[in-house]
Amino acid sequence: MLAGPHHYAEGVDDAEMDARMHACVLLARAILMADTVPLAKQRRKSGIPTGNAGEYFVMGELLRRGYDAQLADRNTQGYDILVGRPGDQQLRKVQVKAVRTPPWFVKQADFIAGHDVQVTIYVVLGATEATRPVRYFVAPNAAVASTVHVPPNGRWPANGFMSLTAVAQYEDAWHMLFDDGAKV
Repeated sequence: MLAGPHHYAEGVDDAEMDARMHACVLLARAILMADTVPLAKQRRKSGIPTGNAGEYFVMGELLRRGYDAQLADRNTQGYDILVGRPGDQQLRKVQVKAVRTPPWFVKQADFIAGHDVQVTIYVVLGATEATRPVRYFVAPNAAVASTVHVPPNGRWPANGFMSLTAVAQYEDAWHMLFDDGAKV
């Protein structure tokens, strides 16, 4: 349990918040362990469990840090989590990008005017048997837009890659969620 007084949603006490955080971590771990799709000729692991685990790990970390947070409905366009500070009347949309190892696959449209005010949390989960902690990089899209790498072959005109080097300075930079004051 976190030390000191905390302000959660109405009717939620420290014990219930601890239980919620524990449930998020257990669910994320279960998703990580189920990271393969059992198809006869499948060579590549599905990215869906990795993405789901990343969202649950971020959710648990936000709750642990005292934020109000809520997962978006599955396949919601443009964001994965709504987050706010205790007492805020509005929540902020946050995108989560999770990988086992960098780089992250990104859409170029997430870095153009209108979307560049959004914050993306880049998550490195590591291998399924990893013993090192999950890493979080909390980066404003506008700050890293110029670092999106687009392959020169023209096969992916709408997409690109975000490297670990590009977001390294934003590791555990949770204050970036609200630095610009932008809200939903």
